[in-house]
Amino acid sequence: METQRILMRSLAVVFIASVIWTITADAEHNVKVKHTCCTEVSTAELTDTITGFRMQYENLPCVKAIM
Repeated sequence: METQRILMRSLAVVFIASVIWTITADAEHNVKVKHTCCTEVSTAELTDTITGFRMQYENLPCVKAIM
């Protein structure tokens, strides 16, 4: 009886740890995929009026750019 109780507690701990690990891995993956910067540049000619700009400096995966 005591052995079954220990086994059930061990399985519960392993299950909870695997759920936490999965959630953490998904959160880290999502952060790595999403970028809040430009990761490539374009040399296309602008046809719209420029109303402002922002400098972006290289900090990989971000590239040096004017936005």
